[in-house]
Parts: sequence; C-alpha cells; structure tokens
Amino acid sequence: MLPFTISLAVLATLVLASPINQNPGAKLISLPRRSTFGVDKVFNLEAATRDRMRRARKVQAWKSRNTDGFNPAPIVARNIASAEPFDIGALRRRASFGNDTLTDDYDGIDRLYYGPISIGTPAQASTVDFDTGSSDLWVPLSTCSGCVAPLFDYASSSTFNITSTNFSVGYNDGSAAEGKVATDTVTVAGLTVAGQGFGAITTESNGAGGPMAGLLGLGFPALATSGKNPFFFNLVANGALASNVFSFYMTRNGGIGSELCIGCIDSTKYTGSITYHTLSASATGGTQLFWSTQSSGFTYNGGPSTGSFVAIIDSGTTLIAIPTAAAKKLYASIPGSKHTPRTFGAGTYTYPCSTTLGTIAMVIDNNSYALHPSDFNLGPVSNGSSTCVGAIYGDDSSPGLATIGDAFMKNWVSVFDYTNNRVGFAQAI
Repeated sequence: MLPFTISLAVLATLVLASPINQNPGAKLISLPRRSTFGVDKVFNLEAATRDRMRRARKVQAWKSRNTDGFNPAPIVARNIASAEPFDIGALRRRASFGNDTLTDDYDGIDRLYYGPISIGTPAQASTVDFDTGSSDLWVPLSTCSGCVAPLFDYASSSTFNITSTNFSVGYNDGSAAEGKVATDTVTVAGLTVAGQGFGAITTESNGAGGPMAGLLGLGFPALATSGKNPFFFNLVANGALASNVFSFYMTRNGGIGSELCIGCIDSTKYTGSITYHTLSASATGGTQLFWSTQSSGFTYNGGPSTGSFVAIIDSGTTLIAIPTAAAKKLYASIPGSKHTPRTFGAGTYTYPCSTTLGTIAMVIDNNSYALHPSDFNLGPVSNGSSTCVGAIYGDDSSPGLATIGDAFMKNWVSVFDYTNNRVGFAQAI
C-alpha cells in the first residue's frame, strides 16, 4: 500500500463569485480517494472480488427486508423546496471551517471514498465510507475486538444510549461486524442529529472495516437493518437542510478534491447543466430502497442497447454490475474481449490492453452517460501482460437490477434529490 496524507477542509474561506443561491443549511465534506490509474496499475483480483462480494451482500440485505417481516423506519415528508446549484464560495463566506488530516492508501484498485464524522458528547472523531447503496450507520466501540481505529469511547459520551436489539452486517467474503443498536449525537460536516440510531460494533472479523472505521449509509429508510432512520433522512425530518439533496464529486488518478455536499450541489465541480431522472422502485416490489432509476442499458459507440434494467447509483461500490445478458452484449462489441469466469469470477471480461476503446455509455431517458476509458480499464491481469480487465461485469443475483458504482460516478457529479424523487447527473470537471 502507498499511503499519502491530504488536508480536509470541511468549509474553507476561499471567496468565489456571487452565489446562485445562498443556503445556510448546506455543508461540504471533502473525501480522499484511492488511486488506481497510474502507469503501474495492475489488476487487483482480491480487492475486486471483495467489492463484488460486498455488493452481493447488499442484494441479500434488501431481499431479507422483503421477507422477514421487517418494519422499516417511516419515510419522512418531502416538504422542502426544489434544489438548485449553490455557489460553495458563498457558503464558505457564511460559515466557519475546519481542517482534518486523513490517510489514503493505494492497493491496486480505486475501492472507495471515505471521510470524517464525529459522534458523542463531547464529540469524538471517526471515519466512514459514505455509501448510497445501504442505509445503516455503524461505528466500532472502544471495546471492539479486531476493529479499525478510531474507536468510539462510548463510556465518555453523556448522550450515548444502547438498546438490547442486535445489529449485524455480514459479507460473502467472510467479513462481518456485530454489536447492538444504539443512539447518540452524530455530526457530519457541521450538520448534527441528536439521538441518531447506529450499529455500535463490538466485533469485527476478516477486515469488515478499513481503511475507515465504519460506514454511513445514505440509502432509503426501508433498507436499514437497524430499523432507524438514516442520518440524511433525519436531517430532512428535522428541517435542517434548505434543500433535501446531497451530491458527490469524485476525482480520479489520485487527485484530491473529492467531496460530498450535503444539502447542496457544488456548481464549481461540473460543466453544463444537471439532467434529472425519476427514481424507480419497480425492481424492489414498489418500495424505494435505493437511489435507483430506469435505464435502457449500456451502448458501445452509440450502437444498440444491451437491454434495460433499474440502475442503482451506489457510491459504496467500486465496479459496475449489470445483468449477464447485457454484459455479454456489451463485450461482444469490444474487439478481442473474452469472458473469463474461471480466472477472475463469473461475469468478468478481459480485452486486449492495446484496444482503443470506443464510447461506453449508460443510457437513461435517451441521455447517454459515458465512462472515461481509464475508469473502465482495471489494469492488466499481471505485470507485463497485454490483457486488461473491464470494470463492468455480469451478475444475475438481483434480477432487473444493476449496480452502478464509482467507475461511473467519477465521470458525473451525481445528485440525489429526495424532495423531487430523482437523481441527476452533470459532466464532472
């Protein structure tokens, strides 16, 4: 691993142009990232496999929500005005700022984006993966066995309360985190929820955490294992946001500047305009679990579509999983590509590294959203190899659903608009 340290500015003092809109409830959090696209990148099979298994666990989680009599947290009212892009410079002029130092590491695959939160009274710092594909918050306690630091010293928090309800998250790769459901004060980028429900983790196994300590889910309440409203939805219910949105900007090639904007859309991070698409729950029994929208599939160089699916926009997943038939059609258009299930896992495809890739794009409502070739290319299978691995793979574990991860989101500022029941995309700078 190749660690490096960057500075996190929750809100900086840089003065930019006059605001499009002023939003005192909007906050900005910068996220470090893992780099994979240097010239020495080689495909990391272990990390890619773990990402696929974590995605499979998410599928199992929503299926269990539909079959075990689970009673989800109530949905909150969409009662705040439509979102508009906000000039973050205006917000910075209106707010204090803070710096935090994070350590990022390189493991051969651009696996996730994570950032700081605080929990407890007085506040204690922690780090989490911000994940739109799940809905629970969990952090490890100071008594946790095998957990990744920083650990939450719950005994020092005057607002900590623990319940007798068990909490567990497990993954097909054998990793797991277990504990009890608890509540405490949680702050992200200056936005605070008192009595936030979370999984107070006492045991981790096989690397459930790392490099961050925990996870903060940004999915819908019905997906929450804890039965507690997710952090973002509590902000909405409390009227803490001027606009019920959050947005991601993700850099590539080890660049700094990735950010999660809560209650805002940073107009300095994209060009053109934002195109919105209505959410769809057609593949999850009519219950909105994910930030998902209907797609007519992927195309190659504007050719025929691979076939439709409901696309989950998932910041907590690295790769892109689409139905196996769709993957087969896509790679049939890429010269020299081969299905390599025995070597790299079911649904995985390779192609000659020398191939000049055409435009690979996901189509939604007749709008095409292309991937940069470097985001599609996971690297050669080994040092000196002329065979590369594609970031899109086939998977039928969730019929009708596709998981669209960071390989896509790095290309497009992604907006999650609860008030208007939609997701939006704009070309990232």
